[in-house]
Amino acid sequence: MYSEENSRVTNYPNRFLAEIVQGRTPGKALDVGMGQGRNSLFLARLGWNVTGVDISTKGIEAARQEAQKANVQVNCVVADFANFELGKAHWDLILGIYMGGLVLTNARRIADALRPGGLLVVENFLADINKTALTGGMLGYPANILLETFVPLLRIVRYEEVTDFPDWSNQGEKVPLVRMCARKG
Repeated sequence: MYSEENSRVTNYPNRFLAEIVQGRTPGKALDVGMGQGRNSLFLARLGWNVTGVDISTKGIEAARQEAQKANVQVNCVVADFANFELGKAHWDLILGIYMGGLVLTNARRIADALRPGGLLVVENFLADINKTALTGGMLGYPANILLETFVPLLRIVRYEEVTDFPDWSNQGEKVPLVRMCARKG
């Protein structure tokens, strides 16, 4: 997806993320599935110490090039997130923006990796009322699955199911989305 010009790949940061970090003191951030680095670069420009992880070598290459052009530092790691060492109480911010099942299946690891007061920011399509993915499965999260998964682990700061513009679309239409910000401790 990152090896050619693609109108579905946006270059601007996620709006929900931008709203959540506004006025927050920068710290250590982890961007799960960083892609071409749009959110990582945004955070780095704000002074965050950012690590981005993705399995796409093309995405990581694009992120590195953009970081160099922008004269910002982003630690770009080609890795499968399931095997990436998160550490314990290591991150002030973890992003799971349009990362689907990775966020759910790694919920305990993510919660453990956040420092006290650290935030998890998630956005994705709302599966219950959306189209199916190309793989034939549902695209996005079923209603309330983020709450069911993270309420035992983190304190929910904000949760919403909204109709809004997604990050990944070439349609220019509002669609059902789910957003969550959760805090450790």
